[in-house]
Amino acid sequence: MSTKSLPPVVFIHGWKASVLADKHTGKDEFNYTLGVVTGLAADPSIELPMEWESNGNQVKDNLIATEACHSAACLCGMVKLGDIYGPVLDHLEKTRDLHVFAYDWRLCLDETAANFTKFLISVKETTGQAPQVVAHSMGSLITLNVLNHNPHIFHSILLGAGAIAPNAAILKDYSLLGEKNIIVQNKTMFTPKINLTNPAPLHFIAYPGERELWGKPDTVLFRDDDAPLDLDLHKISTWKQYKLGIYHPDSGVDTVTEKMESWFQSVLDKAYKFRRGLLPQNSGLKASDCPPIAVLRGDHCDTEFSYNVRRIDESRYLDLKEGIGHIRGDGRVTLQDTVPPKDIPVCKIVTNAREHSEVLNDLENVDMLLNLLISEKK
Repeated sequence: MSTKSLPPVVFIHGWKASVLADKHTGKDEFNYTLGVVTGLAADPSIELPMEWESNGNQVKDNLIATEACHSAACLCGMVKLGDIYGPVLDHLEKTRDLHVFAYDWRLCLDETAANFTKFLISVKETTGQAPQVVAHSMGSLITLNVLNHNPHIFHSILLGAGAIAPNAAILKDYSLLGEKNIIVQNKTMFTPKINLTNPAPLHFIAYPGERELWGKPDTVLFRDDDAPLDLDLHKISTWKQYKLGIYHPDSGVDTVTEKMESWFQSVLDKAYKFRRGLLPQNSGLKASDCPPIAVLRGDHCDTEFSYNVRRIDESRYLDLKEGIGHIRGDGRVTLQDTVPPKDIPVCKIVTNAREHSEVLNDLENVDMLLNLLISEKK
């Protein structure tokens, strides 16, 4: 089959995985260069204003997403230090009509989903065919949201290492200096205080009972004295009570202001509304309207999944350092959490042994699944 007869492919990347450039000068401000990942260069300023525009979107800074991150490099890109999306992007560029949707991974996902919808419609109108979407990590979550509201703009969907099911793993990023905020050797570019202004990852967080609604085999994210505990993480009072996020003693946040609290609760409200829209029972999506969907995921290592409540005197806190429960996954997303809700049909699940960022660089399985999806569409 010739490339021209195949449907176009749209690639959507994950969290922290697009280049952010100054919209006025065109200079790259965020990318995985040697100086940035080693901490030798000055950190890019990626804090966003904690304010909303009149249309409900977050106020922007001067940075815009220009492209998906290709590889980590030094010497102005002449020397490659490691792969990011380079292998899969280069391969799809050579073999398919590739269109890359680069988005600002800091912003609330309702805004990004709206922009992605417009992008997919534009590709369909320009090429005359609905696109196959290849999505990675957070890109899979955005794709799932769009699917629930506009299933007919897709030819088919390949979810790669999809960070889609409700979970709690992002709590460390919002609570602890270092830990998951370390990028290679850089310990200061991402911190709980900076992450507070970049709300996109909060859309990963589960609301009470959500895992049951998705049909997940493991539903308990929190325990108190070995008893299951359902925390409402879309209420700031829960974060205060269990010393999470900016209230954690190791967050590096010395003073929590009223503005910070008001902002945080407004983001949690938006994230809750977004997650509600991921379930067909809420969106009205019918299984018969879904395009063919496949999943490519990584069984690489034991992956963080659940946490325990501890007590000090009369107070309680959620322990993010010890007694953590693990199940198999790619190091960031567990195997079961890469699969859509039970009411959304999936025609094929393939598991490789790669870690999270490398799952889609499994080119043989990417090709196989894209071809399978085409055959399923006929």
